[in-house]
Amino acid sequence: MDPSSENLPIDHPHGLWTLVTTSISLVLLLIGGFLIQPRLTERRIRIDDQFILTPSEVAALPSETLVVVLDREDGQDQNDFKYKLLQLILERSQQPYALGFGAMIQSQDEAVKAISRGFDSQRNPMGLTVGVYGAGAVLNEHLHPIEIPVAGGVLGLRAGWTYREELPKLATIQDTADLQEIVLLQGLGWSDVEIFDAAGLRTYTARPQELFRLVDNRRVQLFPRGIAELEDEEPLVRAATNHTVLDPYLLIAYPFAGFFYVDPDNLRLAKAIRSGFERAIEDGSYQELIDQTVFTPWLKKHLNLANRKVLVLANPSAAEVLSAVKPDHWIVPWHELLQGDMNRGDQLCSLRQFKALCD
Repeated sequence: MDPSSENLPIDHPHGLWTLVTTSISLVLLLIGGFLIQPRLTERRIRIDDQFILTPSEVAALPSETLVVVLDREDGQDQNDFKYKLLQLILERSQQPYALGFGAMIQSQDEAVKAISRGFDSQRNPMGLTVGVYGAGAVLNEHLHPIEIPVAGGVLGLRAGWTYREELPKLATIQDTADLQEIVLLQGLGWSDVEIFDAAGLRTYTARPQELFRLVDNRRVQLFPRGIAELEDEEPLVRAATNHTVLDPYLLIAYPFAGFFYVDPDNLRLAKAIRSGFERAIEDGSYQELIDQTVFTPWLKKHLNLANRKVLVLANPSAAEVLSAVKPDHWIVPWHELLQGDMNRGDQLCSLRQFKALCD
């Protein structure tokens, strides 16, 4: 070795390697940001801005204007039944109002906490003032319910998707004892599971992305869904499955309702929703909205309600909460169903409320 080389700097590769790896990391972060950003912002921009009511817009409103910022679900927009119903109710309330969705989609737990905090900009940054949630005693402890079912109990009427070869078996089911012989499918955490368990039914639960695959692979016999959900799901079923069809024989019914919920201190909004809702029921505009947006021509054709067997289940966990609903605020005749006086679809079709779905 040349002694003179001892004083020369040693060219270690570590500095260069650190620079390279840092550059690669920055590039990956940038790429990841571009990939993730659409997923994050999609939760905000899927709806036209004119139907969003932001806190800054609220701040510019006159003090006498009712601030109505509705908690928004994924895929929900101004054409959704609940939004149209709230708009109708506010018009009938005869109060000045400003209506819009919250700017971001939040989980139900987050939204409930936000609404309960009123106009606290730190803990309710979207300024939510109202949401539509399944009626329940626990929820009533945190928010103020307007005890009028948003869809008159129609949310408790369920028809199911099934594997085509299961149809002969489903055709033989006559009562809840027969229903106990098959396996029903529901999503993880859905409140329906408690109702099925209380009735002694067998239920398999899975993540949302697995549900239709399980039906099409014949892992379960029936996937009950609210009748108002069927039309939106039909294109997905057609595209994603090969053997899944709508069961034409059964209608599973259990008392269930969604209520409008507001901050317990927002009594003015609660009063406006209640009075406007009652006026819409009295003048027939509520039933007209149900007929147009829930009892659609597609549902009338594919549900074929008159030819279905109605199997009625109790909903013990919500019985006390639902007892606060006035009888004339229901579209579904729960008293007659629970008493066993109705067990066929044609009996429902004989009621004025179901005329648009049956005639």
